[in-house]
Formats: sequence, C-alpha cells, structure tokens
Amino acid sequence: MSHPYAIGIDVGGTKIAAGLVASDGSIRDRCVTHAHAEQPPEVVIDAIASVYADVLAASAVDPATVIGVGLGFPGNTNGAEGRVLVSSNLPAWDNFPLRDVVADRLGVPVVIDNDTNLCVLGEHRYGAGRGTRNLCYITFSTGLGVGVIIDNQLYSGHTGTAGELGHLVVDVNGPACTCGKNGCLMVYASGIGISRMVCERIEAGEETQLRDQLPGDGQRIAAEIVAAAAGDGDALALDVIRTAGMYCGVGLSAIVQMLNPEVIVVGGGLTRIGEMLMEPALAAMREHTQPELHDSVRVVPWELGDDLGIIGAAGLAFKNFGQD
Repeated sequence: MSHPYAIGIDVGGTKIAAGLVASDGSIRDRCVTHAHAEQPPEVVIDAIASVYADVLAASAVDPATVIGVGLGFPGNTNGAEGRVLVSSNLPAWDNFPLRDVVADRLGVPVVIDNDTNLCVLGEHRYGAGRGTRNLCYITFSTGLGVGVIIDNQLYSGHTGTAGELGHLVVDVNGPACTCGKNGCLMVYASGIGISRMVCERIEAGEETQLRDQLPGDGQRIAAEIVAAAAGDGDALALDVIRTAGMYCGVGLSAIVQMLNPEVIVVGGGLTRIGEMLMEPALAAMREHTQPELHDSVRVVPWELGDDLGIIGAAGLAFKNFGQD
C-alpha cells in the first residue's frame, strides 16, 4: 500500500498542533489542544496521543496510508537518539526518550527533532527556501532559535543542538536567561525578552500605558500588547520593540558571518509586528556584518506561517521513512 500522508505534530509550551499532511506539503486536516500547558511529560504524551487520534478521526483516512509521525519539540533534542535533552519551556524533560515512548504509545514509526530544525526543513522543502542549497531559518517568537541547512542537508551538530542562537551570550553582565546563563540573545530578542524589558522598566518607575496592562498573575505581558502600545505612540513600548529588533539583527549578522547562507528565512509570531521590529533588525544586521558580506544573503519572510511546524514535522517523517 502507498503512503501518501504523514502526521506532523508541533509541540509548544502552551499548544500542541497536529495535521495530516500530504506529500506535497498540503494539510488535509488539523487539530489543536492546550491540555498540556506547563504539565509533566505524562500529561504532554497523553495530549500528543489525543491530537494524533483526533486528526486521524477527522480525516477518516485509512491509518495504513500514513507513513509515520514527525514530532517537533521546543528545546534541545538529539533527533538521532530520539531524546529530549532539556527544555526551558516545559518541565521535567531532561534526557527523556520521547520518540520511543510516543512510538510505543501510538504504534507507528515516529521521528523527533527540535521545532526550529523542523521549521527550516519545512521552508526548504515546501516554502521560501525551495531551490537553495544553504539556508537558515530564524524563529523570532517566545524564544529565538535557528535551523540550518548545509548542502541540502539539515545540520544539527554533534549532539543535535546546533542552532541555539538564542543562548549565545551577547552581554556577559546581562540579565539572567531561562537557560541559567546571563546576557543571552534571547533575553532581548524574543517574546520573553520583550516582557522582561517592559516589566523591568516599569519597576524602575518609567511612565507607560502598559503599567495598567501587566498580567496580575505573574505571567508575561504579550508582545502583541506591547506592539499595540508602541503603535499608539507609547515611548517605552516603542523603545522595547526597537531594542528587540536590534538584537535580532545582531543574531542575523552572526548567522551571516558564521554560516554564509544563500537565504535566511525569518518567521515566528513576532514577525507580525512588522516594520517597527524588522526595520531595526535589518539595520543592525547590516551594521554588524562586514561589508564584503552585505550582499551575500537574502533575508525573506516565511511562507508557511503558523502551519510551518506541522508541515516541517511531516516532511521529516516523509524523509526518514522513505518518501524522498
């Protein structure tokens, strides 16, 4: 029997999305759950099994036509061994054999990798990176990470953790990061960083309309709220957004200097903020890249949008289980 479908599952800190994906990258059906947010592994695995069953039921396809499951996970992973090494967004995952546990639970072949690695695979196979040999994808969202394609192959490094750009230290005396170090790029250029900068400046007594919009439960203020205030002319909000963009540009320059890709695809929810964020990012990228490399790369927006994690995960399943 032919296997025209794969199921891609994108695990996030607050959402798990699954989709039945055809070999051309189109999504036939999708399901989403939030049942696992900030829960231990057994709850997350229950949620993964639930969305897998739901997307199969919604599509009504014969399960035998599904080649396997691709699973994207937020954190350091060793895809070859099928292990989560650590996650700063979900608790209690140190050295967890996620691939084998999920495969036993579902009774189907499963492959896993870091979510950003799957995003670069998706854009390379189906999106803005089609036709390139050397491609990077930077996700600018709750965190900051990079996926790398070199000579048409995913580069994941010795232990599977290549591309952790968000944890590159850019200020040795900077604020604490979720990884335990100080001054990482992510404490500035991310949703986490935007919230941190807003809260610290409000605590320091600066005036802003955001003072009345801080969540009362200790949760982060959403970057979308900060961007809306910046659009209204709030000086603090605008400065924070521009600072986040500038540090993203520092990250982009590091990619150009170290990897020299043909194309960098920029995606993630924060890109929807638009020029207010991306203009300082591109300006900082140019400022911090040596002049000989200014025109060596094209920076383009993602094509696959919020479905990218699902499509990339399914693409990895097709690749690993025999459809390439």
